[in-house]
Amino acid sequence: MQKQLSLLLQLQQIDSRTFELLAEIEDLPKKLAPAQRDLASLEAILADEKQRVSETESWKSDQEALIQTDEDAIKKAKIKLQGAKNSKDYGAATRELEGKRKSKSEREDEVLKVMEALEKSRSQAESHEEDISGLRTRVREEEEKARVRIIELETEAKERTGDRQHLVEQIDAELIQRYEAILKKRKPALVEVIDGVCGGCHMSVPPQLANDLARMDSLASCPRCNRLLYRQELLDAESEE
Repeated sequence: MQKQLSLLLQLQQIDSRTFELLAEIEDLPKKLAPAQRDLASLEAILADEKQRVSETESWKSDQEALIQTDEDAIKKAKIKLQGAKNSKDYGAATRELEGKRKSKSEREDEVLKVMEALEKSRSQAESHEEDISGLRTRVREEEEKARVRIIELETEAKERTGDRQHLVEQIDAELIQRYEAILKKRKPALVEVIDGVCGGCHMSVPPQLANDLARMDSLASCPRCNRLLYRQELLDAESEE
């Protein structure tokens, strides 16, 4: 039984390490998630800013085209004014010229106001682009580190699986079944009894059970948490013998 217990303890060490590896593999993407969400959110904001700048630039171009149209209309109105043959034609040409000049002036004022806001928006977008670029670089670097680390963890986990199978082949099948059944419900499955107390649930074990453990004829289970029990001092003593 001493050899079986020793093999089972080795198996438990491998399982414990494997659980740690799998937990870290699962945890790494979760650690990256907040930064990835922040980056995605900022990129969406930046995209909106760029869209607004683009729409404003398009509006500005349209207004500049209309200003040019007004300019052409003003030239035509001047020609009409110069060619007026009576007061009625002169008055109509004058009103048309004043209307086109007013329209052109109002458009120019609006374009000037928009140009100031547009320059500010462009500056903000460029600043945000720089900030986001830095964050994007950091996130990509962390993702690459996580990718490399996951490969390392998966490689070690695969090696542990091979070591585990080698040990399982040497342990009694019934004992493996008991161990793995407990492992599905609680970890660790195999615990040491110290001063008559179970190392899993930390409750005192019955005296008769303590006597059974002292004989090491078989692996007993804690009546409360059902974990497999052993006494390290007896294992060490037999190893010395």
